[in-house]
Amino acid sequence: MKVIIFDVDGVLVDVRESYHLAIKKTAEFFLGREVSLGYIREVKFSKAINNDWDVTYEVLRSYGLSVDYTELVDKFAEFYEKLKFHEKQLLPADFFRGLREKKVPLGIVTGRPRKDLIFALERFNLSEFFKAIVDEDDVPDKRLRKPHPFPLHLCMKMLGASEGVYVGDSKADMDMVLSYRKMYGKPMKFVHFTKVSEMRLEADFSTDDPQELMSFLLREVCPNRGGERVSRP
Repeated sequence: MKVIIFDVDGVLVDVRESYHLAIKKTAEFFLGREVSLGYIREVKFSKAINNDWDVTYEVLRSYGLSVDYTELVDKFAEFYEKLKFHEKQLLPADFFRGLREKKVPLGIVTGRPRKDLIFALERFNLSEFFKAIVDEDDVPDKRLRKPHPFPLHLCMKMLGASEGVYVGDSKADMDMVLSYRKMYGKPMKFVHFTKVSEMRLEADFSTDDPQELMSFLLREVCPNRGGERVSRP
């Protein structure tokens, strides 16, 4: 049986009014001028920068400003703490309960710091469903952060799996899966969950509907129970 691994931001949780706004407010704090959310999202998604501290740093750099990274992280955290309750759940607990009933091993690979991840999982009652979690604190070397395939490899190792499906929403997620296939030579499909995504990505399956996502995942991991597999769009 395959395992299923999920991204968090943009898949489990809508962060457009939390992390994205924290990037905006942090950048504006250092620049002393307004920065549009559209530009911030363009930088983040077009350049496949997964870590939002790095996105903020890149936005500032694009305006010709260099700041101390630690100071940036502290200011970002200050804004995020005020915005985190604006996050909305995208995939409910019942979604994951359905996968667990089929005995499908579930994991997470996310760029969230552990503190922020625990907050989201506990707030939305999701903590119990995942057997393996790899967050930003598990990858101290910045060079190995997503889209590098190391976090995905680490999660697969923790799950004791050799084949899986990764559900993400960004180019960084897609690039991680593609790099994982090349570097580790193991099967891994990429599912693009487009509920809040504005990008078109090359994926094995794409949908914005949780029920369609569930059907595809079950047919992938339990093909004998689900009949024919969902074809690639």
